[in-house]
Amino acid sequence: MSAQPTVDINTVIERQKGGGFAVALILAMAAMMLTEGYDLGAMAFAAPALSRAWHLGHGALGPVFGAFVFGTMIGAFALGYLGDVIGRKRTIVIGSFVLSAFTLAASRATELDHLLILRFLAGIGIGGVVPNAIAYMTEFAPKRRRATWVTLMYTGYTIGSGVGGLVSAWLVPRFGWQIVFVIGGIAPLVTGLMLWLTVPESIRFLTLRGDRNDEVSRIVKRLAPDLAMAPQTRFVIGRELQGAGRSRQNASLRLLFTGRLRALTPVLWAVYIANSMALFFLNSWLPMLIESVGLPPQRAALVSAMFQVGGTLGGLALMRFVDTRGAVIITVLPLVGTPLVALLGVGMPEPMLIAAVFLIGFAVVGTQFGLNAVAALAYPTALRAKGTGAAVGIQKIGAISGPMIGGMLLSAHLPVHQLFYLGAVPVALVAVLAFVLGRLHRPGDDDVVSGNHQSGAVHVA
Repeated sequence: MSAQPTVDINTVIERQKGGGFAVALILAMAAMMLTEGYDLGAMAFAAPALSRAWHLGHGALGPVFGAFVFGTMIGAFALGYLGDVIGRKRTIVIGSFVLSAFTLAASRATELDHLLILRFLAGIGIGGVVPNAIAYMTEFAPKRRRATWVTLMYTGYTIGSGVGGLVSAWLVPRFGWQIVFVIGGIAPLVTGLMLWLTVPESIRFLTLRGDRNDEVSRIVKRLAPDLAMAPQTRFVIGRELQGAGRSRQNASLRLLFTGRLRALTPVLWAVYIANSMALFFLNSWLPMLIESVGLPPQRAALVSAMFQVGGTLGGLALMRFVDTRGAVIITVLPLVGTPLVALLGVGMPEPMLIAAVFLIGFAVVGTQFGLNAVAALAYPTALRAKGTGAAVGIQKIGAISGPMIGGMLLSAHLPVHQLFYLGAVPVALVAVLAFVLGRLHRPGDDDVVSGNHQSGAVHVA
């Protein structure tokens, strides 16, 4: 009697041609991330007009920034766990709808306390979307292009953050600060519905579940149209299948500190915290700080948008090097970014200021792209959403403290150039930690954890 035919999902993914299905996945997820990125920066771009409308002093919105980021931390942990239980796609859609509801509600806020609560709740939604989106994209990408696919998807995030600057410059003078949140509430609702209708669940997640073979079969036919499969075909993920059901259900945070992950996870968390402190400090206060050096509000918003434009290009420039060289290549960007951040508060002509903001975005946001790719590559499927969610959640320590410390320093009326000197410190720390991370994670290390093997796509015992 012949054994049940078996299809190795790892091999199917590695041998996919990268045609229309791959392009559709990347575009759909990039569109989703665009709306999330817009909402990430919405408060920063609404802040100057909101402060004037509500007669708020410098730094008064610091707790609102902090509450939003704290919400993203809760969302990253809670929905990161949920993504490993009910699926990446479902969790992304749930997070998007949560973000949509509370962002729309924020456009109706009339008091600072109400705005703080609504931004906290909206943060829970966006916090859950990002780690699941990274895990989702990683689980469809061939190993040789995982960082590239994650980066291409994540460009939507930074483009969306930059779009907030255009909305602020063009629409806020006409419709008020509320328009920033109206757009930010409608967009994730639309993209969430689009995602639900157009893309499948993660194929690796479905395979580990083992109870939705028909759905896995349909996805395999899209990835490998020429592959012949019998009705009773069994789907596996290399050696990851062994004990897959138990590993999926019993995977816990303690497994992020076993084997080679014992050293890698703490260093990954530390570099995430340091980079997030710098990124969120700049992302939250850059428009207001640039106004402080003499630019009018509309010009300050447009100049600040260059931060995200530079970040997008930084991530795109880095992606193939992460695939081939590993995490150590990330070290280059913070080395460039440290002196640029320190010099940003020095008076300079507007063209030079635009160039400096662009290059700082290239370095600081580009580093975030690289970290997201490494986080996804470091963990096996059964731990991927948890591992990525934990890293994205832990980074909120820096993401919360960056804006709040910035608010306190602004309230203390420190000179602008001193604020940027202080902002350069975490960027320098990122360079050191990224070098250590690169020594701990090299291309192909994820195969050691996942037990990936390159046998034929179909095995018949």
